[in-house]
Amino acid sequence: MKTDQNKTPWALVFILFGAGILSAFQVGKVPPVLSDIRSDLGVSLFHAGWILSVFNFTGLLLGTCTGIIADTIGHRRLMLTGFVLQIAGCILGSYALSFYGLLGARFLEGAGFLSVIISTPTLIFKLVQSKDMKVALSVWSCYLPAGAALMMVFVPMILTFSTWRGLWQLNAFILAVFAVILFKKTKDIKFTNNKSTKIEPRKMFKDIFRTTTSAGPFLLAFIFITYSLQWLCVMGFLPTLMIEKFGFSKSLASLLTAVMVAVNIFGNLAGGRLLNMGVRRWKLIAFASFIMGSCAIAIYSDTPSFAINYAGCIVFSIFGGLIPASILGGVPLYAPSKRLIGTTNGLVIQGGQSGQVLGPPILAFLVSYTGTWSSGAWLLGSVAILGIILSFMLSKIKHSNPS
Repeated sequence: MKTDQNKTPWALVFILFGAGILSAFQVGKVPPVLSDIRSDLGVSLFHAGWILSVFNFTGLLLGTCTGIIADTIGHRRLMLTGFVLQIAGCILGSYALSFYGLLGARFLEGAGFLSVIISTPTLIFKLVQSKDMKVALSVWSCYLPAGAALMMVFVPMILTFSTWRGLWQLNAFILAVFAVILFKKTKDIKFTNNKSTKIEPRKMFKDIFRTTTSAGPFLLAFIFITYSLQWLCVMGFLPTLMIEKFGFSKSLASLLTAVMVAVNIFGNLAGGRLLNMGVRRWKLIAFASFIMGSCAIAIYSDTPSFAINYAGCIVFSIFGGLIPASILGGVPLYAPSKRLIGTTNGLVIQGGQSGQVLGPPILAFLVSYTGTWSSGAWLLGSVAILGIILSFMLSKIKHSNPS
């Protein structure tokens, strides 16, 4: 229930937005210290790819089920549980003595991240007025680049007095403080879909089947796979690429990656604005996919020019931001019913997480096998073409819940 029948409680919306940003800290903290982790734990580039991607493995396995659980036990409860899981993962990860120990801790962090990003948008859907929905969704779609970029900016400063293990512990502390704030600020708000009900397996599987066999949610999820696979490949390995290819310091590589991630926000906000102006969703996705695929050639070019490689990253990130804004904004429209918005969001997030799980290990394998980063252009270009094809398919699907 909204606190004002005619007004969106923006202060609370931005607190919920903060939940996404702090969760995204757990994505942004890894790339700048990946070389430190490799040195400390003695892992290869291929195994480092798994440290990046295992974070999203829970989403690959359980995204849709988590949406169902959120719809069943209450979105606020699942959001707060997600914070507890991330805190536990950060603490355990800071004491990991092996690759597998850190992998397990990252898996736990990923489960918490998944719980937050699936449950929080539905709370926002219920809080905002219809007239503010597109604005709120475009703001929410910025949580990942905003949080990841902020963390990448902070990392060099943190590393002046600590190690990557201290970075993990600091994140646990920040998450704990914000969890208390979130608990207090949201406890008196009577959210729709926040009542706990009995989990009925038969109904759960029926809802999953209905959602996954609906063309709209299915296509949104697969388009998100193509986007997220490309995004994490570029963002996750950019510091490593700049350190290995150009000999940059970790601090400079982290800062440049943070800028690349941050400009994605402009694309997200522009996507929401363009959708509000009436630009077709599928056209934004097709256009952005084309630009991303083209930029991959510049990003992974064998040229010794840093300007060409980095310019490709910036353009890739800005225009790529049109895609998550288009996809996440389409969830309430393409859900089979309003009751299944959370489940649809879970399926879409499952697609996004799947791409992030698959991308880094595949790219790391190709680079290790061929001995050159240029193989990344073939991978990302092929995935971008698939995104264009899927966007054309989406253009043929009518909204299930027209706005």
